[in-house]
Amino acid sequence: MMGYIAGQILRIAGNLVLTRILAPDLFGIAAVATMTSVFVALLSDIGLHPAVIQNPRGEDQRFLDTAWVIQIVRGWVGWLASILIALGIGSLATHGWVPAQSVYATPDLPYIIIGASFAFVIGGFQSTKYISSYRNLGLSMIAKIDLTSQALGLVVAIILSWLTQSVWALVISNLISSLIAAILSHRWIPGTPNRFRINKNDALEILTFGRWIMVSSFFTIFSANGDRILLGNWASSTTFGLYGLALNLVSMIDGVGARLYGSVGTPLLSKLARENPAGLRRSYFKLRLPFDLLLIGSAGFLFACGQTIIDLLYDHRYASAGPMLQTLSFALFMARFNIMTPVYIAIGQPRYFGILNIARAALLFTLVPLAYLIFGFDGALWAIALHALPTVPLIYYFNSRHNLNSWIFEIFVLVAWPLGFKLGSMIVNDASSFLPH
Repeated sequence: MMGYIAGQILRIAGNLVLTRILAPDLFGIAAVATMTSVFVALLSDIGLHPAVIQNPRGEDQRFLDTAWVIQIVRGWVGWLASILIALGIGSLATHGWVPAQSVYATPDLPYIIIGASFAFVIGGFQSTKYISSYRNLGLSMIAKIDLTSQALGLVVAIILSWLTQSVWALVISNLISSLIAAILSHRWIPGTPNRFRINKNDALEILTFGRWIMVSSFFTIFSANGDRILLGNWASSTTFGLYGLALNLVSMIDGVGARLYGSVGTPLLSKLARENPAGLRRSYFKLRLPFDLLLIGSAGFLFACGQTIIDLLYDHRYASAGPMLQTLSFALFMARFNIMTPVYIAIGQPRYFGILNIARAALLFTLVPLAYLIFGFDGALWAIALHALPTVPLIYYFNSRHNLNSWIFEIFVLVAWPLGFKLGSMIVNDASSFLPH
């Protein structure tokens, strides 16, 4: 966990440096490239990580080598899919089918997407020893690899940004970071090296397990990235860059829970489901409590002082990200339910979060355009922040089938919002003397 926090501190520090070197519109272009990569990653997600972590044969080398070969194939397929998407965006822009002021109309965007998405190929060669470390809760080595690759990539990004003032600095540094992570996964983590071999039965087992994860991931593409897909068509590269900045700050907080749920929650809860099902409920609420308090408290905190945070950390070019940050803070209310993914995997019900992602995607693509049509860009932001709220009854319904509901718990954690708001308001008052009037 400390490794993740250190990584987030490094990310914030790097972001502060880079925003003083590069203009906001370049971050908007980079955000589209990132969105495309996430889009393809989710589209091709066959659940390799949870398949290895959850499977009783997750330590068998033949099984791991099969997973590695599938991972490599997925990497090449992901890059080819990204190339097709890039060419499609370029064709739409050339024929005038996207607004001229849209970030999608940027002439270099297709080339940037193609370059950035080569990280799929690099990541495909990452050792399955990296996944096994998650399975065995060997998180210290994972943290070392992640921090090392992130730090070296950041150094490259700063140097290239200073020299070129180009978005390509961000693309190249990300590729270098991916390459370092892949190499270190083979060199630093002890264990048997992967080799090229594939077993038909193992491959079938992996793909069968991942079928609902694939369905879920397909709709996660739209539920998790639909905001950027839609806003990219309505916003300029500068506005899109400011939105990306605000979203990243919220995602850093959301990521604390997501990282712990993914790295600790999945293997821990899967083990409990196999060996001690009666203890699953207690561990579930024990795992949720600190992060529910963190996420809900942070929502109140950011709503109170989001503008102040932007004004303190960034120059005047980024001031408009403040109201966006305040609005997006409400998305943290739903982020606390991200733990349901490892829970549903642990109890053998991946279809549950597949259904949830279908519902979230449908709500996003219904409510956000409607809000934009009626209330404009600000209305679209509120719809993005709150669109998943109607899925709460569905979550409670699924949980009720496995004795995972507690109304006392759900009401108790809400007290964190006014506490966070109060703390944020105090910071606004204290910071007013440091800000220009």
